[in-house]
Amino acid sequence: MIRPESLRFPPLECSLAPTLGDYYQDFSAAVQLVESGYHGDLDSDGVPLVGHGEDAYYYAVATAQYALANLTAARRGDEGRADVARIQLDWLVDSQEPSGELAGCWVTRRDDRKYPWLRAPWTSALASGNAISALLRGFELFGDDRYRVAAASAYRALHVPRSSMTLYAEHGEELWYQEYPAEPPLRVLNGHAYTLLGVLDHARITGDSEADARWRRAAATLLAHLDEFDLGYWSAYDLVSREPVSLHYQRNIHVPQLRILAALTGEDAFAVTADRWDRYARSIRCRVRWQVALRSHRWRRERPAPTARAKRTACVEQPPA
Repeated sequence: MIRPESLRFPPLECSLAPTLGDYYQDFSAAVQLVESGYHGDLDSDGVPLVGHGEDAYYYAVATAQYALANLTAARRGDEGRADVARIQLDWLVDSQEPSGELAGCWVTRRDDRKYPWLRAPWTSALASGNAISALLRGFELFGDDRYRVAAASAYRALHVPRSSMTLYAEHGEELWYQEYPAEPPLRVLNGHAYTLLGVLDHARITGDSEADARWRRAAATLLAHLDEFDLGYWSAYDLVSREPVSLHYQRNIHVPQLRILAALTGEDAFAVTADRWDRYARSIRCRVRWQVALRSHRWRRERPAPTARAKRTACVEQPPA
């Protein structure tokens, strides 16, 4: 089995130009990861699933990122990858919710194992952000207007002020995109960052000034809280559990994301933090502390919760008993 930390997902095309080109991050290594079965099976059409056999389910984040990986390979001249990319993009179009409160979103029809308040059906800002980025690049490369329409619908749905399943949180000038809808917000770093990049793609393609202001607000919000993600030896996944991320996330998600945001915003603090987190990943002392802390977090998460323990409120309407 491939170890994801052995692969590399470096920054790629960090541009604000109206023509998108490649994605901000080189996801091409995800082709190897997905097709090795690391996350799960592929269905009969070649769309990735999470899990194996009867437990397998579709997850739009995996499909969108696989699409982005294949789009990069296709732009580099691999014609076969263009066909694979179109299969993923067509799935995103066909699987987008057509109506109801979650119209324009992608719904996960499986309870989340890590966050018990997320009961099916639920959606994610990360799914919307990654899908927007993939669909708009698909529209640019293939000229299929269905991809542009689906991306526009996803952008609108991302910002709908719902009574439940809210995909963003605003506090004053701050704007945070919710990978896992909850109240109070978890503030997951990677989900927020990838979502704001999708908003940026919408702004670049359409020239929408509101979308441009939104991604900039979201980036400024992350910058204002960036030090809170620094554990002193590693980076944290979110600001509630402050669980240290995996080595793969440290090297291939958080550090590249901060370098991308440094290039897009011109804010040196993103790059300075990226350098520090990269040093953490290469330090034996930091990696020992990370392993101890990770075991501790997992033990606390898996032990039975006391009955009087306060429960997080889901931004989800629960089905009647």
